Amino acid sequence: MPSHTLRSLRVLIVDDDPLIRTTFAEQLDSQRAITVVAAASGGRQAISLLMTGQQPVDVVLLDSDMPDMDGAQTARAIYERFPRMPIVMFTVFSRDEMLTDALAEGVNGFITKDESTENVAAALLRASRGEPVMSSRPTKMLVDAYQSEQKRATAEARIQELVNELPPRLQDIYTCLLEGLTNRRIARRLGISENTVRIYVSEVLHRLGHTSRTELIAAALGN
Repeated sequence: MPSHTLRSLRVLIVDDDPLIRTTFAEQLDSQRAITVVAAASGGRQAISLLMTGQQPVDVVLLDSDMPDMDGAQTARAIYERFPRMPIVMFTVFSRDEMLTDALAEGVNGFITKDESTENVAAALLRASRGEPVMSSRPTKMLVDAYQSEQKRATAEARIQELVNELPPRLQDIYTCLLEGLTNRRIARRLGISENTVRIYVSEVLHRLGHTSRTELIAAALGN
């Protein structure tokens, strides 16, 4: 790899894809102010390289999905040993859980693998200064996940509000419905007739805006 000035950012690449560890690493190493000092095929090897200290590292470019340890697990293990180490996730996201798991570990940001080498280099430099970095795709995934969670929370709050407004007897019926009890079992538990149970069940469904018991249970579970 080409020589660099002493002020070059020393990068450790962690990725199970050999092309990332070779071809891409060489391309990144050719960028101004970047030196790829090592490449690891997985989380355990990365931690071993960091622990030996033979190649000082300023920032880690970490794949999110690897067979031995995923990105979030690797980030957690690195932070346990090197709490100030900047980490940027390098990924092709398929699930927003990957984002939230890695964010929970405190990574500096996310760069998708379709970004140019120049953009990756710029992101690593920003991360080394403690700045957050984020490609447009993971940003959209986070926004979508947040909006979805907000809608779910709003719907759950509204359901609970409607349940709280039910008369005590209908609240009893609602509880029985959530347990999946039949009309006969509800009647036995509450000491009322099955016909009365049917009337109460219809009233509960109407007040909560559901057309069936299945729909009511699904809504209560947040589905």
